[in-house]
Amino acid sequence: MPLRTLITAAIAWLLFFISTAVVVCADEAAVAHLDQLITGQRWEQAIPLARELDEQPNATTDLTLRLARIARSLQQRDQVAEAAEFYHRAVKASERPAAGNLSPETAVLVRLAAASVLTQAKNWTAATDAVTPLLSEKSVATPAQRKIAVSILLKIGAGSLAKGAAAQSAEAYSVALAHADRDQQPTAMLGTAWASAIMRDRPAEAAEKLSAFLERFPKHEDASRAARACIECYKQADMPEQMQRIQSQLINRWPDSRAALELIRSHRNTAPDLVPQAVANWLMSRAKSERISELDLPLIVLALQIAGNRQDLKAWAALSQHLAEMDQTGQSVSDVLSQLGQTMPADAERLATAMIAPLPNQAITPQAREAACRWAARNEKWSMLALASESEKPSESPASRTASVERLMAEALVQLGRTPDALPWWNHVVDHHGAEDFATLLRCAESETSVGRDVSVASKRIDAARIAAGDDRFQLALVHLLDAELSIRQLSFDDARAQLESVVRESDTDVGIRGRAQWLIGETHYLQQDFTKAIDAYRRVEGIDPDGIWVSAALVQAGKSFEQLGRKRDASVCYGHLLSRFANTSHASIARRRMAALNDSNLDNSSETTRR
Repeated sequence: MPLRTLITAAIAWLLFFISTAVVVCADEAAVAHLDQLITGQRWEQAIPLARELDEQPNATTDLTLRLARIARSLQQRDQVAEAAEFYHRAVKASERPAAGNLSPETAVLVRLAAASVLTQAKNWTAATDAVTPLLSEKSVATPAQRKIAVSILLKIGAGSLAKGAAAQSAEAYSVALAHADRDQQPTAMLGTAWASAIMRDRPAEAAEKLSAFLERFPKHEDASRAARACIECYKQADMPEQMQRIQSQLINRWPDSRAALELIRSHRNTAPDLVPQAVANWLMSRAKSERISELDLPLIVLALQIAGNRQDLKAWAALSQHLAEMDQTGQSVSDVLSQLGQTMPADAERLATAMIAPLPNQAITPQAREAACRWAARNEKWSMLALASESEKPSESPASRTASVERLMAEALVQLGRTPDALPWWNHVVDHHGAEDFATLLRCAESETSVGRDVSVASKRIDAARIAAGDDRFQLALVHLLDAELSIRQLSFDDARAQLESVVRESDTDVGIRGRAQWLIGETHYLQQDFTKAIDAYRRVEGIDPDGIWVSAALVQAGKSFEQLGRKRDASVCYGHLLSRFANTSHASIARRRMAALNDSNLDNSSETTRR
């Protein structure tokens, strides 16, 4: 029979007794008046009088049923706190000598009704005190009433546990467990274990109670949660072997439970080689069955690392695909690549490559692809971006390819010295996407100036960059350099020098730009085969920007100019100076080759002189 039905029956039986009780001690006027008030349901007057009578010392009249009837009336009016007060008074009254004539059966009904309402009022201590005697050997409570008493104790245990009263909960659950029937035992056993776990003073004991519950009731609906709590208790007790045993049990028995997922998530920041085998297997199983929607970013990273270590290509593919599809901002991909890059750089490159150059039918958000491209650019993985550009054409516009992705592809080609391949991409970004930022327009103008076929187009690109530069002197200086390069390309060397000299004279301009301009002045003289003026121009580069990249370029060109004038010794000095200061630059290899050629030439000349 359901608990609510049993309690209702008990209260009805109690009311029957109350309504038929014969008033004794009629000679006491106050009690008689109280009876009249109760009979007339004049509760507002009956309540204070009942309190007054109940609090009289050495009372000789039993008020148990009168107090219980007032409590019941308050309960019916949903005045739970007041009802609990009078039920508590009724229980106390039943324990006094004046209640000697109260039948044990009636006392049982009073206690059951009182314990139920006291529990509802969250007066756990009074409720426990009211119901516990019903379970003693001397109690006349029937089996059905005992079952009700245990059910009330289970409610007390659950309610007090929810409010953090672990000691009170443990007491209630322990009494319930000692008297629970087959149906009540799992709840009582688990409740006792929960209470012990929350008290935290004896974690090993709590863990053993939870473990015993798992062994006895493995199919209980709360078994997985109990296993999770058991793991934490073993951890607190510093019992790693037992903890690992329950971890494996939780993952293997209840792999789809919320508790199992919580356990998996607790290892999000664990190094891959320290992750328990059961956890790693769970992640790989989920990945290969493509049930990974509940995995957050840290778990995706961890799973990718485990899949990489195991060379599990199927799991890796599923995880990376999930990441590519789920990332709507690009932040997740960026974070994953950053973390993998620190610990597993090869796997980071593999993941980035898959996203930078996705297969034609592969689902990937534009943000995820862009994040992978940005990661490659930050880490100067230009070849990865260049490869992606080879598999697509600028005129093709897949949904995942943003203007930023195309910019990065074009920049990669520039960085690798493949300006002719970069030009179509820059043109597409500007003409198709309508890019108006200075950096993009400048790169487009640079590429057009360098390798474009039509000088007029290059001139228009330079004009667009000039407009974007506005009043920014630094940016305008870069535009002037392009103007000069275009003039050089048209063999208008005087115009080029005039433009370059204006840049050099701008003392507020970046020294790197001024150094490049001075180097280009030398180039104009070199192209005109005026090597003496070229040498003079090249030498001035170092005075403008002593440690800049254009110094080494100027030294190479100055050396070549000396060679053209037949001054091989001076040429060797230039190359030697370059090698002593800029040995790690790209120009150093040129200098070594030319010095070697000069030495071979000197040896040949020396041999010829000897023969003569």
